[in-house]
Amino acid sequence: MFKWFWPGMTWTAALTALALWFGADRVETDIATRTGAALAPFVWTGLDVDGRDVTLKGIAPDPEAQSAAQDALANVWGIREITDLTSVLPLVSPYALQIRKSADGIILSGSVPDNDVRDRIMTAAESAAPGIPLDDQMAMGRGSPPDFADSVEFALQLLSGLREGEIGISDRNISIKGRAADTASYQKLESRLNSPLPFGLTAGQVEIGEAELQQ
Repeated sequence: MFKWFWPGMTWTAALTALALWFGADRVETDIATRTGAALAPFVWTGLDVDGRDVTLKGIAPDPEAQSAAQDALANVWGIREITDLTSVLPLVSPYALQIRKSADGIILSGSVPDNDVRDRIMTAAESAAPGIPLDDQMAMGRGSPPDFADSVEFALQLLSGLREGEIGISDRNISIKGRAADTASYQKLESRLNSPLPFGLTAGQVEIGEAELQQ
């Protein structure tokens, strides 16, 4: 009698365990789906779901975005525990970017607010100096002034007139030092820098040498 009873109990327990297992899997999938939808506006976020527990990860562009993502996750029904591993981009002041041009190529260093602006800058650099090697040493940081990407594109336009040199942007100040590619480029740079600058920029140190005469 006992020989039949215990196997029956074992099989029942196994079925119960399987039901609980697949039920837990459905709960996890449901929470992952709804959590992903809630965080969709926050493209910088990532998440891990373990049963009903959620871990939020990512680097927010500013404290307001971090708080908004935290609130969106807190409003998802069914989550048992939230582990918040998010951080915020460092605040950079002054907000600076340097562009150096030499015979070896162009080096871009300093700060950018996000990867979209980084891509825009690199595309503009390729257009301003086609065929020249580019070295991206930029790091993300918050605190960029308005029209920052436009200001960098303007700087790259100026750089195209230099054979070699350096252009720096610090907040709304732009400086330039180098040697013009040719006489026409020298005259164009002088004219542009002696006129009102766009995007609220002001000229700082300007040292442009005339093009070397070809022997």
